[in-house]
Amino acid sequence: MIHQHLVATVKGFPVYAHTIDHPAGLVLVDTGMIDSTPELDEEWDPVPMPENIPRDVVWVINTHLDFDHCGGNRLFPGVPIHVQRLELEHPRGPHEWVHFEGATYVVHDGEAEVVPGIRLLPTPGHSPGHQSVLVDTPEGLVVLGGDVAYTFRELGSGTTEGQRRILALGASTWLAHAERPHVPRLTS
Repeated sequence: MIHQHLVATVKGFPVYAHTIDHPAGLVLVDTGMIDSTPELDEEWDPVPMPENIPRDVVWVINTHLDFDHCGGNRLFPGVPIHVQRLELEHPRGPHEWVHFEGATYVVHDGEAEVVPGIRLLPTPGHSPGHQSVLVDTPEGLVVLGGDVAYTFRELGSGTTEGQRRILALGASTWLAHAERPHVPRLTS
């Protein structure tokens, strides 16, 4: 079962994190924000919602390291946080949000299985190390796409390599800024 959590807004747009119920424990995909900085406030007008970030998780997966996706990582010292090496080497979030006391990154170079039924798929485009999460469910494959695209219309353009990889799956997909999942189709 996949659950959606509103963890912030940025310029008035929602930012969702997702949890996956797994027999081994709860998996959190992206961590939203627990605070901001004056620079972010000025440019992005973020509203962190730390009260909506689930805490009882056994693994965290970051689709990428932008501030609105990794700003809550500091809530999880000692919890394995899965990220692509390319992303960790060039994070775009504030340094202290990525590198903090107790950070336990599990670094991947490409596709990987985190636990049975939950896999990582590199989906570059939004950032070089962006990854999407593939979840095998009884209803079929579900994709947690993070910022592979901001909208399904953008995803359907197939402009980036990551977008084309998601389109090729033909699976129900959640995006970080969309309220509902959708099976994306190529529109151009």
